[in-house]
Parts: sequence; C-alpha cells; structure tokens
Amino acid sequence: MRKPLYVLLGAVAFVLLIACVNVANLILAQAASRRKEMALRHALGASRPRLIRQLLAESLLLSVAGGMMGLLLAWWGADLLMALAPESIPTIGEVGVDNRVFGFTLLVCLLTGVIFGLAPALQTSKPDVNEALKEGGKGGGSSFRLGRSRNLLVVAEVALALVLLAGAGLLIQSFRRLQEVDPGFDPRNLLTMRVFLPETKYPEPEQQQAFFERVLPRIEALPGVQAVGTTTHIPALGGGDTYFTIEGKPFPDPNKKVTAFNPMVSHNYLRTMKIPLIQGRHFTEAETKETPKTVIINEAFARTYFAGDEPLGKRLIIDMGDPLTCEIVGVARDARQFSLEIEVFPAMYLPSIRSGFTGIVVRTNGDPMAMAPAVRRAVWEVDKDQPVANLRSMDQILSNLVAEARFRTLLLGVFAAVALCLAGVGIYGVIAYSVAQRTHEIGIRMALGAQARDVSRLVIGQGLRLTLAGVALGLLAAFGLTRLLTGLLFEVSATDPLTFALIALLLMLVALLACYVPARRAMKIDPMIALRCE
Repeated sequence: MRKPLYVLLGAVAFVLLIACVNVANLILAQAASRRKEMALRHALGASRPRLIRQLLAESLLLSVAGGMMGLLLAWWGADLLMALAPESIPTIGEVGVDNRVFGFTLLVCLLTGVIFGLAPALQTSKPDVNEALKEGGKGGGSSFRLGRSRNLLVVAEVALALVLLAGAGLLIQSFRRLQEVDPGFDPRNLLTMRVFLPETKYPEPEQQQAFFERVLPRIEALPGVQAVGTTTHIPALGGGDTYFTIEGKPFPDPNKKVTAFNPMVSHNYLRTMKIPLIQGRHFTEAETKETPKTVIINEAFARTYFAGDEPLGKRLIIDMGDPLTCEIVGVARDARQFSLEIEVFPAMYLPSIRSGFTGIVVRTNGDPMAMAPAVRRAVWEVDKDQPVANLRSMDQILSNLVAEARFRTLLLGVFAAVALCLAGVGIYGVIAYSVAQRTHEIGIRMALGAQARDVSRLVIGQGLRLTLAGVALGLLAAFGLTRLLTGLLFEVSATDPLTFALIALLLMLVALLACYVPARRAMKIDPMIALRCE
C-alpha cells in the first residue's frame, strides 16, 4: 500500500498548493486595490514591518478559518471514506480524525498562511506614496509587477492541475481496461460458497464423496438452478500448485521441478462456469468418484508445454503425495484464477469430489443471491450442522478484486476534479479582475472603433495564453511525475499520449468557459461611462 498512499499524499499536496495559489492571487488582487490605503498608513508613520504583520495576520486568519472548516468536513467525511474503502486495505478501521490529524492541520494552516501571505505582504508593504496618493491613484489599478505575479501564479496552478488530471486520467483509463478483462468464464448469475467438512465427522475421502453425492443433486433440483459443480479452488480467489512431469518428455533442466495450478473439480464444473473446451471432452461422473486417471489442461498449459504438439492423449505424472498418472482428455479455455491483472498460469483440472475443503458453484436463472437461502437449506437437509461459508455471487468476487483500484481511482479523481475547479476559479478571478482594472482602456478601444468581438478576443486571448503556458509546463511535469504510477497502471503507459491530449483539451475548455463571463462583461462596457468614471 506504500506507493498508492504516497501518490494520494502527493495529490493532496497538489490540491493544497493550488488552493494556496488561488488565495495568494486573491491577496495580490486585494493588495492592488489597497495601494492607496497602504500608502496612507505609510505616510502616517506605519513602518514596513508593521504593515507586513497586519497583512500576515489577515492571511493567517483566512488560512486557519479555512483549515478549521476543512477539518470539520473531514470529521464528517471520515464515515463516508470508510464506507467507500475496500476491506482489503490494511488497518482501514483505524482511519479517523484524532489529535495527530488536528495538529497536522493546524501546522499546515500556519505554514500556508505565512508562506503564501508573505510574498503579497512584502510587495504591498512598500508602496510608492507619491504615485498612490495622486488624484487618479484610486482607480490606477495594480502595478505591472503585481499583475505579472498573478499571471505567474495562474500558470503554476494550471500546471499543477494538469499533473493531477493526467494522473487521474491514467488511473481511470487503467481501471476501465481492468474491468474489460475477460475472466475466461461467465460470472453472471453465478453463486459461490465454501463448505469445510470437519475431519472429526468426515475423516475419510469416501465419506466426503458421499456427502457431495447427496448434496449436489438436491441443489440441482432446486427451481431456478441451471447447473451445479464443485472445485477446490473457486476462480479469482487463488489456489495451490502441484509438481508434475510429462511422461516421455523430460524437462530441459531435470533438477528443476515444474508446477501447475491444480483444482480438483466435479464432472459438471466447467459447464457450470461456462468455461468452454477447446479440444477433447469433459469428465464423466464416474471419473469423479475414483482415483483420478484423466486430466483437463488449460490453454496456457498447452502453449507452455505442448507448443506445436498435440496434447490430447499425452500423460502427466502428478505429485499428489503418491504419483498419479493421468491422461490428458481435454483442453479448456484459460480462466483467471488469481487476479484480473495477473496472466493466466498453466492449470490442470483433476476429476474428484473427494475433498473436505470444497467450493460449490451454482448457475441460476436470475439473481444468484436470491437462491442463497434455498441452497443453504439443501446442504442442511444432508447435514443440519454443516456450516456454509462465503456465500457470494461471482460478480461480487470480481468487484472485490478491483476494489482497491476503484478506491484509489475515485480518490485521485476527486482530487483532480477539485484541482480543475480551483484552476477554473483562478483563471476566472485573474481575468475578471483584469477586466475591472482595464475598464478605461477597453472604453478607449471601443470609442476608437473596436467591436465587441475584438474586446472578447482580447480578454479570452489573455486567459488562453496563461492557460497554454500552464498546460505546456504541466505536460513537462506530468511526463516525469506520472511515471510514479507505473506499478498502479494496467495496460496503460504512464505517458499515454491520448490521455495527456484529452486532459490538455479539457483544461483549455475549462479556461475558455472561465474567460467567457469576464469577456461578456467587457463587451457590454459603455465607452462614455468608462471614460467619465476615469
């Protein structure tokens, strides 16, 4: 879990930086409108350190107030986080807001308040008294230096937002491809369960076999049941390997033992799972009631050990404590046994219902969980004391397999969405403030014949230039930083060009929307009113 947690922590840091950039931009904009106030204070004797302390106090108040509101939201949101988190995440039950979280939040609030309030404070606390106190000073707007600082901050937050969006886009693409993986069987309408026969009651294989010979017909006779089968290893939940050799075909290295995945299954198991046979035949019911003499291999086994050769009729010597010599009678399609992300291993299915540790799979006509009570009763009709464990549909099992990927994709996606909104707000704020400060200039342009579309192009162009600079910088950063996601991605490159292009296009679209409202406002400026106000 270390890498996903570091990635999420990095995403949190990026969102925090973007939020702080927005706050710094607001403070810079406010500083421009308070130039005359600062000049008056300075003229009346306020020293520069005193002005800096005042501005820092305002910044800290804003930061701490926002941090405390965020902490309150985190307190309420912890339960939602717990509800969404998969159970497989270690110590997830211990997640919550405690004194350490409170202390960390307070420290972050103080640091961000000081760091991102200091630069605006240093610029604002050194006013040009003569310029600021002129008659027209109150409408003079921000200085070139303050405007350049705000533009640089917008470029920075767009770049940060692009990195987050690129990471989220890659994870979403990876998760989509993971869900499209063919498990090799049909998971729909499939009920699974575990039956653990106690050795004290069923010590002999013959007793275990007799139990399942009575249970399986009862389940198959239930209304709504299409087929039923047993296996020692339910697909997608893992299993064990067994050593084997191929009769008459020694391996290149005689000292190296070779293993294959080896579920023991009933004669109807492959049909119940809808795992098709590529070659050969299914097991017969009689073959499952005696010592295995036949075996069905999967495609991976055939590719690995019989490339260019016909596997049917070949014999495997399987180490099951005592060596079993089994003839290959069929080749089944590959089925994912361990994970959707892991390649299929060579597997050999052995015919047997003699096991005290067995999974039962039931193919139903409708909702498989609706059949669970009836299936449990069918087991209890044979042995009223026999527990039935892990009653789940195969869809639930496959969903659990991708739960962690879904959770981290959701979290990073939420962070990226917040970053996108903040970037849009930041672009809007800078452009809107720029329009307000350039009212006189725009009035002159329109008085000299500029059309509304020319003004709109001027305003939107300013915002898109900043966004393009941020996108270019963000793409460079994303090409380096997204490589940290390599171990979390499935069949997606960490520098996937299509994802990067779509994210850049999305950011440009958001920037265009953010610039549209100030542009419309600028188009409606009355030149006479603008010049009279000036």
